[in-house]
Amino acid sequence: MNRLRKSSAASVLAIVLTLAVSMARATVDYTIKPVRDARQYEVTVSPDHVNGSVVRFQIPVWSPGAYIVANFASNIADVSATVDEKPGTVTHPDPQTWEVDAHGGKSVALRYVVNNADVEWRDGRLKRTHISGPRTYMYVVGRKQEPVRIAVLRPAADLPIICNLDAGSKRKDAAEADYVAKSYDVMADAPVEMGDFADDVFQVHGIDHHVVLYGNYASADRAKLKEYCRRVAETEEAFFGDIPFHRYVFFFRSAGANQDGAGGLEHLGATEIGMRGVVGDRLRSVIAHEFFHLWNVKRIRPFVLGPFDYVNPPHTSNLWWSEGVTSYYGDLLSRRAGINTDQEYLKHLADTITLLQNNASRLKVTADESSYKVWDRGGSQGFGGLSYYTKGELIGLCLDMRIRHETGNRRSLDDVIRALYIQCGRGNGPGFSEDDIQKTVNKVAGKDLSSFYGQLARSTEEMPFTECLGYAGLKLRQATDAEVSPDTGMVARADNERKAYRVRVVIPGGPAEGAGIRDDDVIMAIDGAPVGLAARPFGDARPGDHHKLTLDRGGSRVEVEFTVGASKRRPWIVEQDAAATPEQMQLRASWLNGRAAGS
Repeated sequence: MNRLRKSSAASVLAIVLTLAVSMARATVDYTIKPVRDARQYEVTVSPDHVNGSVVRFQIPVWSPGAYIVANFASNIADVSATVDEKPGTVTHPDPQTWEVDAHGGKSVALRYVVNNADVEWRDGRLKRTHISGPRTYMYVVGRKQEPVRIAVLRPAADLPIICNLDAGSKRKDAAEADYVAKSYDVMADAPVEMGDFADDVFQVHGIDHHVVLYGNYASADRAKLKEYCRRVAETEEAFFGDIPFHRYVFFFRSAGANQDGAGGLEHLGATEIGMRGVVGDRLRSVIAHEFFHLWNVKRIRPFVLGPFDYVNPPHTSNLWWSEGVTSYYGDLLSRRAGINTDQEYLKHLADTITLLQNNASRLKVTADESSYKVWDRGGSQGFGGLSYYTKGELIGLCLDMRIRHETGNRRSLDDVIRALYIQCGRGNGPGFSEDDIQKTVNKVAGKDLSSFYGQLARSTEEMPFTECLGYAGLKLRQATDAEVSPDTGMVARADNERKAYRVRVVIPGGPAEGAGIRDDDVIMAIDGAPVGLAARPFGDARPGDHHKLTLDRGGSRVEVEFTVGASKRRPWIVEQDAAATPEQMQLRASWLNGRAAGS
């Protein structure tokens, strides 16, 4: 009997090991090729070990980090399939899904064309192209967590190419660039640039960090940009004491304009940043924000943000933490690195407080609600006119000050975010639950701060800025004179795909809403002149300026009459209190310099 049991157990073990080996070998192969003289890619998806009747493929409806529903399926064309290298049958049951009848076959390959791709040709030669994941790659339903290989076919073998993924070993010739990833999620989160780009490299602890510039980058200050990236990387990696990647790529698309400013999208081992041209403090702030996302949101994440559901957008009340607290640390750590002065950082906080306090939505929408309902407005900034970036940054400030005050400056928000990083397995474990931020705040503070936390994140009460800044010997006051500034009533961000500006948020009751402008409209022209990406729309606007805007609204051309409004506001000022106690000054110094009490 014992021998029989051992034999049966051995047989079961052998079967399990055989299945495990078979599953380990299962991969999904991708091949992507720019179509000559066109803004198109040809993509082939070939999953191993099909052994089924129907194989389903889907294109995402959103990209992680951009909390807005996108119509990626509208760019998919000419879909076909082969089964065992013979023509197969493809059906299209819904806008995101294609099905292939494998009728017992062993191999399936789905081929399709991606239109409106970011590809530039010159005289029949590829000038450059940028491949961005979710809008380009379909996935095999039920197999997103399997290993992936991707081959990028270069029209010419001498074209440079860069990606943060590890190189594979299946390359057939110099015209094929081969990469591997442990899953679809990782592959789709790794942009690729090929062709005309500049690449400056620095190292931190022996790990390469690439600063890649493409577009109209000839006049960009590459040395200053590299220095910003280096100092940000060194500071933020030291903050966590961990570098969670093999290589990192900063992708910068330069519009070549004589303006500072940028917008970005974070990835696991890279970031995509659209810059106007000038390497200044606003661009520095975006770099610091996007790089901090390596930890906060990519690895310290709400549990619904990975593995991803690309068809049903996930909801979480904690985007104010993922985005706003990232903004808080991006600028605070730049101060600790000495990139900015105390005065510059305090002015930044004052400007952020001014922005929130002049937004009536703060008294109508909570930070949790702005996060959870972001999909309802399609703005990727927040719901109901309240930006979870702005309020989340100031929640971070107040939580940090309160924890320092309650613990005699021995603990801080730094301890909270590091504890969440450990809880999330340094990115290798599940994300945190909806109430885990509050629980961790209470644990670090050694006191129940639930009521205070609720006031900040879950209520529309005014934020206790005077109290919290007072802990650090700082005063908050409002300027006597009001400032008059132009008010468009909307937030527009660069849309690299459309080479125009997309309206992300329309402020309720503002000039944009009054003109009939809607969230997700693309501003194609102002007074008949194409917008492009070289200059920010209404960057030089004055109150009362009247314009005719040409918009793209879901593929339809819409023209509206638009008048720039006027915003009158008294700015807030954060300054040092001459009567601050030694304890308050010590708290301020450790907060700004990143040192614990007594160090």
